[in-house]
Amino acid sequence: MKAESGKILIFGGTTEGRTVAERLLAEGLPCTVCVATQYGEEVLHPHPLMNVHTGRMDRVGMTQMMLEGHFSCAIDATHPHAQLVSQEIRAACEQTGLPYLRLQRENADSESPESSDKRAADDKSGKQSCIYVTDVEEAGSFLSSVPGRILVTTGSKELARFTRALGDPSRITARVLPSPESLQACAGAGLTGKQIFAMQGPFGTDMNCALIRHAHASWLLTKETGAAGGYPEKIEAAQKCGIRAVVIRTPSTENESRGTVLPDSFEPSGGAATMNLTDAVQDPQRESARLAGLEYIIEKARQYASCGKKKAGIFSLVGVGVGAQEAGTQQAQEAIASAQVLFGAKSVLENLTKTWQPAACKKVIANYDSGKILDYLQEHPEIRNAAVAYSGDSGFYSGAASMLAKLKMAEAFKENFDVKVICGISSVSWFAARAGIPWQDWKILSSHGRFCNVTGQVRRNRECFLLLANAADLRQTGALLARAQDQGTLGKLQLIYGYELSRAGEQICPCTPQELIEVTQEGLYVLYIRHDDAEKIPVLPGMPDTAFIRGKAPMTSSEIRTLSLCRLGLTAKSVLWDVGAGTGSVSVEAALACPDSKVWSIECKKDALALLAENRAKYSLQNMSIIEGRAPEALIDLPVPTHVFIGGSGGEIGSILDFVLARNSSAKVVVNCITSETLTALYDALDTLPIRDLQCVQVMVNREEILGTYHYLRAGNPVFIISFQGDGKTGD
Repeated sequence: MKAESGKILIFGGTTEGRTVAERLLAEGLPCTVCVATQYGEEVLHPHPLMNVHTGRMDRVGMTQMMLEGHFSCAIDATHPHAQLVSQEIRAACEQTGLPYLRLQRENADSESPESSDKRAADDKSGKQSCIYVTDVEEAGSFLSSVPGRILVTTGSKELARFTRALGDPSRITARVLPSPESLQACAGAGLTGKQIFAMQGPFGTDMNCALIRHAHASWLLTKETGAAGGYPEKIEAAQKCGIRAVVIRTPSTENESRGTVLPDSFEPSGGAATMNLTDAVQDPQRESARLAGLEYIIEKARQYASCGKKKAGIFSLVGVGVGAQEAGTQQAQEAIASAQVLFGAKSVLENLTKTWQPAACKKVIANYDSGKILDYLQEHPEIRNAAVAYSGDSGFYSGAASMLAKLKMAEAFKENFDVKVICGISSVSWFAARAGIPWQDWKILSSHGRFCNVTGQVRRNRECFLLLANAADLRQTGALLARAQDQGTLGKLQLIYGYELSRAGEQICPCTPQELIEVTQEGLYVLYIRHDDAEKIPVLPGMPDTAFIRGKAPMTSSEIRTLSLCRLGLTAKSVLWDVGAGTGSVSVEAALACPDSKVWSIECKKDALALLAENRAKYSLQNMSIIEGRAPEALIDLPVPTHVFIGGSGGEIGSILDFVLARNSSAKVVVNCITSETLTALYDALDTLPIRDLQCVQVMVNREEILGTYHYLRAGNPVFIISFQGDGKTGD
């Protein structure tokens, strides 16, 4: 999508705006000139290459015009006192990626604050001839404290604000443009016909003097507008008539300094640059400066118009918050309002229609599939501004993650679209504010369409926040927590659930696990869980053997289990295969230590399988799965392991290791060997396997026991603990 060659957008019905438009049109560059009033359109000379837009716009309207007009750049030539308008233009340019040029009249021809002090005694009374103020309210406040009639030459836009600050509109005679809007503003400010001069400038010193005398004015109110606004002639007339002027200074901005030309530092890819147009006032050097400034603007506009580069469209991934319009940021609302097409889940779009009413969207499509959205935009090149609405925040369990992953591989798409990710207020921050609880230490969880080890996370974390799918999910969570409390896995809990956050039926309700089981009202839920006993849970392995339900099946003893788990070096999101799990002590302790991990316990003996199930239930382990069968056959359908513990191999140690390293050539493995046969078979297999970091220790544990009145050590069987890792060079 290329910008139309030479098409330039100009904001401002000012003298500067007309000047730059005339120059660009004379060079054959088409322009669209935006003016606020019908009068602003009337003073423009018609031209076949010029379109005129009449009427005030906010940034949404400006953004829409920029996107639909295929402009090469925008020139802001609005009045120096129209700061809010300039901010809106700049924001619209940033949102659309359109290059922004600021053409601002310079105030060097008016007095600086320093020079004004030097004129303090130019009449017989020794009073200053000019009083400087920052705005119309300050001007009104000052003039309300002094007597005399006032000639107001600041226009009609802020006339009502001035009269309110002054408190007496009968003292005012206003000079305004001869337009219906200006006359209506005068009437609204309380001025009658004899108080109004409806005239079109420019005005010389003599005309200003005549108006001052006709109005019997003791004061002249003006803005520091530079020569283009007739400021020097106003001040000279006030001096000749022996009255004083109240001057509203030109507001300075972040990027614009008074009387300064900023350097040529902007690039044709967009962004903002600011230039000042200096007007000549009885000084030949100033005329040269004015022409140089104007030529600078023309040259930059010409560069943008002729570069012919691709103009990026806007593709916004918008987090719309938890539901209500106030939960979405202003940036999110603007992105949706300016979009030509809006995508999203049906429920999200329906809520937007009810609450946000994004009437500016030309098309709404109920689809949140990332691939299909990109395909649609590729098939419709006329779309230059698209948005996808995601519930909550775009970075919090959002479909925006899937879209961003797709975009990484869509190079052609990114050449045509500038991708923006816009945040929304998440359910976390909204709930925390409503409940009055700081959330910086919360463990954030979600069981909405995904597995979540709720009891394991609550056991380890003092404060958890859980996103839930529906009322059934809430009830199931309550049952899990209640069972874990009954079994002693969890201590005392403080629960608060949130229902339909930000919406009409919002509820923030403290409750117990048992009360959660009884909730039936359908809707969107979140759950806050505080478990103070989590801080008492040991962070290292070392559970005693008595912590497990025992039977005839073998069990790795506490000391051997602790050393083996340390050698395994489990990480936060490990996938552990416990082959020959027996009673399940290794599986249970690994699952408890790493609640974000997944443990697969493989066992073929019936009595051991029963014990595995009992010990899993005892600790409410959602992240531990039991697989019945013999390895390696029972391993075929399991997810790829990061870690493998082999406590029993059934004589298949070589085949098991071959299978493990074929699935993950970098897997970390720990094997416990009690018999010489297993140890010999293991070393025979290791001779041919691609491994590294082989370590072997032999451990024998002696435990003190009491025999009558004596204490003696009972020797345990010696165990070899062998650890190694695949070299990562082979397998999947």
